[in-house]
Amino acid sequence: MPKRRIKEEKPRKKIGKKQILIPPIIVGIATLSGFLIMHFFPAPSPVQVCLKGHNKDTFNIHSTIDLQVDGDKKLFPDSLGKHKDGKECLRVIHADSIGDTVHVQFVRPVRLTLDDFMKIYSSDNGTIQVTDNSTGKYEYQNISLASYNIDYYYFSDNGFVKISNLTSSPPLSDNFLGKISLVSK
Repeated sequence: MPKRRIKEEKPRKKIGKKQILIPPIIVGIATLSGFLIMHFFPAPSPVQVCLKGHNKDTFNIHSTIDLQVDGDKKLFPDSLGKHKDGKECLRVIHADSIGDTVHVQFVRPVRLTLDDFMKIYSSDNGTIQVTDNSTGKYEYQNISLASYNIDYYYFSDNGFVKISNLTSSPPLSDNFLGKISLVSK
């Protein structure tokens, strides 16, 4: 019977300096590339985003905003936040139905204010649509903002507080109560 040959083990190769440095260099280049891309091509503002569907995102809040035109209570139309540039688009801030409640919906918690709300509500910065229910029947009216002085308020422990700078207003939340007052010039 023939004798088996025992295979001799080859000595292991030593890892060189180049082979040790390659993975950290690749990770560093990938990280730097990611930072540069995020810096020069930032994600769009949530106000500019169209959502994929209603109630499909994890962050949902409902804020109440009282709308008054020359002292008369008006309601938001159910079409609020459902269009962008004349096309159908469910916006981050929208109305689920006619009323004074707005729905804020996004994939992650986001800080949106009355300023962001007005960017969506008056997308052309000139007109808004309101719903009047004083006769018991919903009537839609288009209002030119140039004809009105507009004041913004939020409710706090001290009652309604006037907001002088919309960007610094408190964020919309489930317990947010705001007021928009339009008074003819």
